[in-house]
Amino acid sequence: MSVDDAGPDGPLRARATRRQGTLGVIATGSSASGPVLHGLRAAAREQEYSLSVFSVPGTGGAGVPAAVAGLQLQGVAGIVVLDGYLLAELAPAAGIPLVPAASTDQYAGARRATEHLLELGHPTVWHLGGPEEGPVARARERGWRETLERHGAEVPPVVRGDWSARSGFRAGQSLAVEPGVGAVFSANDHMALGLLAAFTEAGMRVPRDAHVVGFDDVPEAAYFAPPLTTVRQDHLAAGRHTLAVLAARIDGVAAPAAGAVEAELVVRESSRCLRAG
Repeated sequence: MSVDDAGPDGPLRARATRRQGTLGVIATGSSASGPVLHGLRAAAREQEYSLSVFSVPGTGGAGVPAAVAGLQLQGVAGIVVLDGYLLAELAPAAGIPLVPAASTDQYAGARRATEHLLELGHPTVWHLGGPEEGPVARARERGWRETLERHGAEVPPVVRGDWSARSGFRAGQSLAVEPGVGAVFSANDHMALGLLAAFTEAGMRVPRDAHVVGFDDVPEAAYFAPPLTTVRQDHLAAGRHTLAVLAARIDGVAAPAAGAVEAELVVRESSRCLRAG
């Protein structure tokens, strides 16, 4: 277990409330340096909070109760659990306000991406999915699947990747030889990058021969070849919402409604043109 004792977030100015100025954050190896934490840090700086971050090993919850105890010893006023599913590892009465980090509505983002491709006239949309055991991958896959079912479209088999561009390239090689692949929704942008490279190698040109949509809007997405249509996540807005919920819990007042932040579809060249023929 490691501790990042709030240094990057700067000194806390006095606040005219009964809240303490330091909040705890519990992250796993998969989230300790991710965009959700970056968004939370940015929101904390805006609101003059200091963060103390505990990173527990792996993706399981074995170290979470010890992390809560360690943060309580530091005197934090409340705790954000970045991987919300880990809250199940904690006793209901932890003795301190605990909230999951707000995130983008993964399901709605996947639904919008799939609808966008169907609106271009495709009879169905293929899905390059993330690891089956991951909650984010499952939510995005469910949004894709249920959108196709709602539109009466055929649901093709999921092609599975591991979030990496390399796995996207392998998936693209298999999809390039699959008859009738005209639209692909990739569960993240890095896999979409590999997919685009594989399609190009196979002689398929995007968007002439197929349309591709990713998810995350990584900074490089606008510079892919072609620039990638993708679903943008607003991590700063999610961080602000998380802190608003936690602050209300600390103050013992009605908390804002819990919920996910709306995703935004950013349309670029990879789905901007109608396919030829």
